[in-house]
Amino acid sequence: MKLNDLRKFKECHFGNNVFIKSDKLSICKGAKVEDNVTIEAAKVHIGYNTIIEKNTIIKGIENPMQYFKLGDNTFIGFNNQILVPSFEMLDYSQLHNGGLLSGYKALTIGYNCWIGQHSILNSTDRLEIGNNVRIGTQSQLWTHVASGELIEGCTLFGSKPLVLKDNVWIIGGAIISPGLTLGRNSIIMTGSILTKSTEPFSTYAGIPATNITNKLNFWKKMSLNNKFTLIKTFITEFIKENPHYKNHIYIEKNINYAKPMNYKKNSIVIAKKIENIGRFLNQSFSVFDLQTKLYTKNRTNIEIDWIKFNVGFRARFIPYVNKAKSRV
Repeated sequence: MKLNDLRKFKECHFGNNVFIKSDKLSICKGAKVEDNVTIEAAKVHIGYNTIIEKNTIIKGIENPMQYFKLGDNTFIGFNNQILVPSFEMLDYSQLHNGGLLSGYKALTIGYNCWIGQHSILNSTDRLEIGNNVRIGTQSQLWTHVASGELIEGCTLFGSKPLVLKDNVWIIGGAIISPGLTLGRNSIIMTGSILTKSTEPFSTYAGIPATNITNKLNFWKKMSLNNKFTLIKTFITEFIKENPHYKNHIYIEKNINYAKPMNYKKNSIVIAKKIENIGRFLNQSFSVFDLQTKLYTKNRTNIEIDWIKFNVGFRARFIPYVNKAKSRV
């Protein structure tokens, strides 16, 4: 791998003592890399408006890292160590300061994720984190266990993949054991030690953690009509905070590519249902489908500001990807 000359990325900002070694490097407009950051990977992609804070180290733990990708508007806080062979974190995800991410297999993090300070993510085996996952401060995710002597008969040894499905919420200070699958929308309460896989839309607490959904259930059913009513409230709040976008937001019940589209350039269209959202790619406006929670990504200011306004706790959308095309 070669040490790259960063001066050619004129629309990005680099602090002092920033070193990026790679065979193939792409850094998008608006990226910011602070002081004393080292990245070593054969292939590196850093997305639009991404921030990597100071004193962060990114490389392989034994052999060289092969692949490092950050999507658009992602954030890595200061003093992080990412020591894995392959790492991917997609749009609008955040990894806060003081984390240790290490292991010998791929570690992937989806869209709109939030990982709190001083967390440990271990990928001795594969660690797969889905979209919209929230991992509270000082949590630990493990894919291996190895300490007792095999020669003395210790059976507490081995590694297994760990998978977190979409919308999992680990509230904080929890420990997640190897070999589990955390079901979609499951919640792990503060300080829990999880030793078994979880059911979707369920709540777990304790040492070891057990299913307490009958005592604490944090989900209620939302029909598409309920969601449409609520999203209109969010739009009102968004316009109040951003009045300059007032005439660039459209609300539709259903939109179809066959119908005339008189939407302004650099606007967003939010619909209860969109038929074949893929046909709306490469338009001068972005569409958001409430039924599928997908949107067409154009990187306009209003699109980015709308996503950032919602991504914390209101609503999280995933960009539509044409699977026929190879990934960036």
